Amino acid sequence: MKLTEIPFKDDAFKACVLATQKENAEDIIELNCRKHKIESVEGIEYLTELKLIDLTRNNLTKVDLSKNTKLEEIFLGNNAIEELDISGCKELKHLEVFMNDLESLDISNNALIEELWADVNEISVLNTDNLSELEDLRLNSNNIVDMDLSKNAKLKKIQVLENPLSDTTRSQLQALAAAQIKM
Repeated sequence: MKLTEIPFKDDAFKACVLATQKENAEDIIELNCRKHKIESVEGIEYLTELKLIDLTRNNLTKVDLSKNTKLEEIFLGNNAIEELDISGCKELKHLEVFMNDLESLDISNNALIEELWADVNEISVLNTDNLSELEDLRLNSNNIVDMDLSKNAKLKKIQVLENPLSDTTRSQLQALAAAQIKM
């Protein structure tokens, strides 16, 4: 599909996509739209070959990347995101969603994630059981009380500062000797 035929909802997002100077949607593999005052990424579903998207420091509240199945790296930090759908991103390895308004984060279909940075949100529960490749987990300044990281054998770095962690969770984290832990 020609980029000029995509029904973009947001003019700033459209301008960023067109600035790639690509002609067809399938030619865009990486897209950097940092600091463009984007409020909607409607139309991104047509960019089916995307492997990397950077939408850091925009004005996004809802992001649906479920149709972008080839994404490996997603950068969405410093927005106002309340809803995020990455259910179709089965190749995802790096996810940054720090400084948003997420109360939950469904990563149940993203088993290849190695790095997850979700600092400064409102997350109270995060299930990482299926993330066998997870090495770096940053959840500072959330609302996490309990979490089980026993199935994340590759964890090397864990940051959970400024969370109301239970004594049980603190004990479990301290027992993870192989990881660098900040809590």
